Amino acid sequence: EMYLNTIFYGSQTYGIEAAARSYFQTNAHDLSLAQAAMLAGLPQAPTQYNPVVNFQSAKQRQAQVLAAMVGEKYITAAQAEAAYAVKLQVSPPITKFEAPYFVDYVLKTLAKPPYNINNDATNRKGYRVYTSLDLNLQHMAEQVVHEQVAQKGNFYNFHDAALVSMNPKTGEILAMVGGDDYNKPGGQFNLAYDVLRPPGSSFKIFTYTAAIESRKVNMLSPVLDEPLVFPTGGDAPGFVSGLAKYIPANYDRRFHGTLPLKMVMGNSLNIPALKVELRTGIPAVVDMASRLGLTCLGEPCGSKKPEDYGMSLTLGAYPVRLADMATAASTLATLGVRHREAPILNIKDGLGKDVFTYDPAKNEYRAVDPGVAFIIASIMSDDRNRCMSFGCHGDLTLPGRHVAAKTGTTNDFKDNWTVGFTPSLATAVWVGNPDNKPLSHNSTGIVGAAPIWHKFMTQALAGTPDEWYPVPAGLHQVGQDFFLPGTENLPKTLAQPWPQCKLPANYNPRSLTYSQITVDGVYCIINPPPPPPAPTPTPSPTCQPPVFPPGQCKPQGQN
Repeated sequence: EMYLNTIFYGSQTYGIEAAARSYFQTNAHDLSLAQAAMLAGLPQAPTQYNPVVNFQSAKQRQAQVLAAMVGEKYITAAQAEAAYAVKLQVSPPITKFEAPYFVDYVLKTLAKPPYNINNDATNRKGYRVYTSLDLNLQHMAEQVVHEQVAQKGNFYNFHDAALVSMNPKTGEILAMVGGDDYNKPGGQFNLAYDVLRPPGSSFKIFTYTAAIESRKVNMLSPVLDEPLVFPTGGDAPGFVSGLAKYIPANYDRRFHGTLPLKMVMGNSLNIPALKVELRTGIPAVVDMASRLGLTCLGEPCGSKKPEDYGMSLTLGAYPVRLADMATAASTLATLGVRHREAPILNIKDGLGKDVFTYDPAKNEYRAVDPGVAFIIASIMSDDRNRCMSFGCHGDLTLPGRHVAAKTGTTNDFKDNWTVGFTPSLATAVWVGNPDNKPLSHNSTGIVGAAPIWHKFMTQALAGTPDEWYPVPAGLHQVGQDFFLPGTENLPKTLAQPWPQCKLPANYNPRSLTYSQITVDGVYCIINPPPPPPAPTPTPSPTCQPPVFPPGQCKPQGQN
């Protein structure tokens, strides 16, 4: 009886009485056989068999319970069949407590090392857990998320959003919103942690950080934005996935000529990002993503090796956790010192004795050189670098403050991101639909996620002074540009036409070898190079182009 009255039944429901009221709006002694059998199957795996979240799995588990009851002769086979045939009306739980997504996240975290505290029948120690949550910031985050979904969701066709905000100096999670409404059907999925989503162009943060670290480029390195057609790597009707031509495009479907690296990052141009990724090396970008904070890059987690990722990595094609993106932003915010998410500060047992106390110093890892992080932060915080694509003084800025920010939008407009930080606060926001329906009006991160990020950061930092970083020792500064030692004058490799493959016109993509699709280890293209620009004609001494129409010369002797 004690076991049934205390065991976890999912959706923040403990005990059979609470479960009966939550899922079926009745009391435990009034449960029907069908209802009781479904609830009896929950404790073994409360999330997997949760009838609100996974009804089919719950029905399968219900069938197992009924079969076991028949085997123990508690009921007849006919009673079991009748109970299974009942069409149950399951009610989503009405959660009254605060920050439900964060509470779920903490409970899952407690079950893992180093805590190893589970909600099972043998655990009767009555732990008291103190968390990192700032309830004022949590309320702000929930309100901002709800307002954006309510006000803009119908027009842009997004109906959910998530937010994670951290203290970069400690890793403490200050606010976590896993969805707009925890109590709606399916609302228990925590979009901030449990559900992975493609990050779109917000992933370019890792590409450019790896590139600066490689010392192959600097923030002024010229990058030619030009058409690229790769022989493989794309998807198209009639082709096996990855064997069609891959033709990347910028969001605006235009090419912008040669721009400095800080501008191609700020304006989130796709083709230059691919070039930077390929010259840096995909494995180096994967390594940087892991060091900065990503624990999952593609599904299932940990299933891919660095060499398994394709060129679209830098465009955010592989799903990640929102919480991990907040961690990565926090790592840059501390100029390269990573703190994993720390939701738990202290745990006491039933006698008041400390069994765990969080020490930020034990959660530190030097992920990247401070000079590299400072250069990336400088690019991301200079609004001039993104004015061409996003306009100036928009939601990626905070009036009167230094702040670094980057948006992300997937190619199919299903995911909308904004990630950004100050030295004291790092926040990541996702906007979209859990059912993967695309957003409307070609909406990007600047219209979906950025307003949430901007409003939350503005409110959270209100009353605090502006702050930014001193220039790290060893960096060379020229005006407002910064260089790692020895990188001031680098070859302008990315400004040159991209390497050409030497393939026959009728090549078979199935039979291509690595050496055929690369030049010096870099994926090559098959589209012809653009013709050189026509030389500008030199006017004759008696020709006055600024005054007369082209081709007409001023007659000699005319006044």
